[in-house]
Amino acid sequence: MDMRYGECADDPEWTFQVQGPDQPEYDTIFYPLSTKLGESIYFINEDGSRTMNRDAYNRSRCYEHIAGPDCRNTQGYVGKNISAEEMTGCHTVQCILAKREDWEPRPDDMEFEHKSRYHLTGVAENMPSSGYGLKFAPVRHGIDNIQAETEFLLETSQEQLDETGLPFHPACFELFIQASKQCLGEVDIDTLVRIRDRACMESQHFPIEDNEDVKEGQEQVWNHTVGHEYLVANPIFVPSLKPIIQSAISTDRGFSVNNSPFESRSPINPASTARDPFRALPIEIILIIVDHLNSPDIAALRLTSRAFTHLPTSLWFRLVVTEMPWLYEAWSSDPTPYHWATVIAHDVHQEKAAREEWDRDMEKQSLVIGEEMPEVQAEWLRNLPRWEWPDHPDRLEVLGLSPARLHYHTTNWYRLYRDITVNWKQLKGLQNRARIWDAVMQVVCAIKDVRGECLNEGCSDGIV
Repeated sequence: MDMRYGECADDPEWTFQVQGPDQPEYDTIFYPLSTKLGESIYFINEDGSRTMNRDAYNRSRCYEHIAGPDCRNTQGYVGKNISAEEMTGCHTVQCILAKREDWEPRPDDMEFEHKSRYHLTGVAENMPSSGYGLKFAPVRHGIDNIQAETEFLLETSQEQLDETGLPFHPACFELFIQASKQCLGEVDIDTLVRIRDRACMESQHFPIEDNEDVKEGQEQVWNHTVGHEYLVANPIFVPSLKPIIQSAISTDRGFSVNNSPFESRSPINPASTARDPFRALPIEIILIIVDHLNSPDIAALRLTSRAFTHLPTSLWFRLVVTEMPWLYEAWSSDPTPYHWATVIAHDVHQEKAAREEWDRDMEKQSLVIGEEMPEVQAEWLRNLPRWEWPDHPDRLEVLGLSPARLHYHTTNWYRLYRDITVNWKQLKGLQNRARIWDAVMQVVCAIKDVRGECLNEGCSDGIV
């Protein structure tokens, strides 16, 4: 600092320095980006052919890609648009497979498995694009790994199909269970497999018209389009839905679905009443009118006429059931998801490996005790510890999001309908549920048709 004022002018000049904070220390080594943004993996030659850019390819595989807010990579969805919690189980796969001759029932079999020619496998952590090498845990009915396909474009046989699993996401299968019980009164996996087999034998696609967003993503490698993140959201366990459900459940003793959910308006102007023809109608006629209208028409009427100001909350129950049929919490007698929709695939595979190691260890101990201390072997076997494996914390979170039955008389159906509609963009799991429900209903309708054909033609359990 220069001190040159008055008497200080002749004093020597002096300065000082301020030391800033130390450079931060990290326990991680930061490397430069492995591949420049937009750098192509291929060179385009003059003749139009392609040559692999080996340098770019090798560097692109060096490090994990962490997506930023403006990431344009289509090999994955950007994390700011959908959370990992919302995508729970999006890679989990289960299969339906023909029973072997030595098949025996298990305590965890579902009711429809007992009377079917088919059974459910354990779950796999992902679906290989080739359909080969699916590894299951737990090993149900002796099935450890198999091939799985929904369609064969090459020639196949019924014998090969009997050894080929029909793959599905457990969350999607839960929707199939709900739709089947509602429309068919039962879960018919025999006809479901029969439809798959017929399509494979005729080299046809599975009889479902895919959603347009699904079609856009179907490439050799899935195309992760921005705005289509809902396609990988779990349709059963929807984090944002739970508070909406809870707020719609009324604990007020005075609540009644026969009452209006709206507050009273200001006094009616007699002049406007005279011009409103609906005001002369009794409430019974008003309710008959709205019973034939959808929600946009009802909203328009409420803006037009005071006669429609106060409508019973029960009206929105009808709107929920008809306009949101996939919200089975509103009508299903048992919305509890089947067991395999709630498991964490990675956890059950870890348990499988740990149990195999534990069994080997117990066998070794038993052999050693039998050889070295045979006199205590019987007591040791009696006190042999039981195998235990705690529930994974992620599964406990999933169970906390399980759908629960909404009771007709204690649910504010208007609030439920309104909150779902207003928050629709945030409810990615429900968006996906609506999409999957449409596909599932196509499957159920196909099952109805095939069953009708079988009744008319008296077909056997073979291919129709």
